[in-house]
Amino acid sequence: MKVLIFFLALIAGTTTSGKAQEMHGYVNSNYAGITGSLINPSSLITSKVYLDINVLGLHVNADNNYVYLSKNDFKFSNFLSLSPQLPRHEDPVMGGLREYYDRYNTNLKHAFSQVRLLGPSAMFATGNQAFGLSTSYRVIASGNDIPYDLAKFALEGISYYPQHRINYTNEKDFRLASLAMAEISGSYSRILYRHNREYYAAGISLKGLFATAGAFGFVDNIDYMIPNSDDIVVYNANGRFGTSLPIDYNNNDVLIPGQLFSGKGFGLDIGFTYQKMEQGHSTKAYSAYCEIPYQPYKFRLGVSLLDLGSVRFKKNPVWMNLKNSSAYWKNVGDENYASVNELFSNISREFTGDELNYTAFAIGLPTALSIQFDYHVNKNIYVNSIWVQPVIMSDASVVRPAQLSVTPRFETNHFEIALPVILYEYKYPRIGLSARFYKIIIGTDKLGSFFGMNDFTGMDFYLMLKFQFFKGTCRGFKKKTDCGNLEYKQQY
Repeated sequence: MKVLIFFLALIAGTTTSGKAQEMHGYVNSNYAGITGSLINPSSLITSKVYLDINVLGLHVNADNNYVYLSKNDFKFSNFLSLSPQLPRHEDPVMGGLREYYDRYNTNLKHAFSQVRLLGPSAMFATGNQAFGLSTSYRVIASGNDIPYDLAKFALEGISYYPQHRINYTNEKDFRLASLAMAEISGSYSRILYRHNREYYAAGISLKGLFATAGAFGFVDNIDYMIPNSDDIVVYNANGRFGTSLPIDYNNNDVLIPGQLFSGKGFGLDIGFTYQKMEQGHSTKAYSAYCEIPYQPYKFRLGVSLLDLGSVRFKKNPVWMNLKNSSAYWKNVGDENYASVNELFSNISREFTGDELNYTAFAIGLPTALSIQFDYHVNKNIYVNSIWVQPVIMSDASVVRPAQLSVTPRFETNHFEIALPVILYEYKYPRIGLSARFYKIIIGTDKLGSFFGMNDFTGMDFYLMLKFQFFKGTCRGFKKKTDCGNLEYKQQY
């Protein structure tokens, strides 16, 4: 409780106005289908499949640069146990036993996590257009540029005496944000222009967002001291903190399923693709969409803007705005709060001298700019590169991790394997592995986390079940036509 109170108080009192992995091994595949729209919606029309049905999928990602498990102690099998037993060691400062270590240095701390449940989704491509519909549920959270002293207090509680009686002054902005939301997305892609071997396409995804919960904190500055294990002294703080939870703040009753969604919003992905084709495009007329053959490219260049938008919380919103606030909060650990409302109200009175604000607020999506390049080496071998750069649109927003990857891959209709090499946050190198076996896609962007190659700071894993139908092969849809061997006229 002391940790919770302190963390909430400092986020609120410090807030100014207050690492998503990308499935690098699969999203740039020619067989990604509807999944490719996650990195660039224009990829729907360039795919080797004309019909892609995602039955179900799961993507789990979590990473940070602060708390970790030692690679000497870590075994991934522990996480598969119903009652995992992790090795414990003695804390040399505070005493007692614990499983984790922390990088206690003056570096700023970062964290990102996302759990995405990929629901039933599909895409269908005609000659010049492609349409997609996808469903998912996402839980995402990020923390960026967190001062080491606040991170330590959040982890250990305000009883961490080595940091007592030290006046910490943090002038650099830092932020935290989280969203839990259902997402329904409609995608459209079409060929804009093609002539000889030049090929241009564009795509867009429009997303309806229905959020179960959200929270944010943005910190402009905080000047504070913890004199002992009971008191907090804040000399000056500017920031904003807000949350919306599916509970009754007066009695802590859970409001689900009665109030399943407390916020709604809108999101947008937009993308463009240029391809240098290996041969001219077909002018042949086809009687069925499945007959239209796939046309290979020499290289492909894509540019996209992802997750542009926000969620606005109108139900159960509560937030505080601190301007040059100060407080001397005594006996923090002795407080007993009967409800969330009582806790939040007390924090607001301590730091603002005012009551809580219950008006609506918005939290931004993890917006990012991405550039993708894919080179066709020979018949089945490709090499692609993806660059993802976060774009922060508001103080209250989830922040996507910056990433740069190079991925060689081998692909056929029924088998594919890729080995992404990733520079996460432009600092941390890692290797991933992805494989597609008929209907099953399985992969990770952080292979080392499964084998104890490095200290365990997080993990990444994705799994999908799909049904795919390839361009130029009609299968049971048009039995009289051997679409896989159609000849067509070329333009040069």
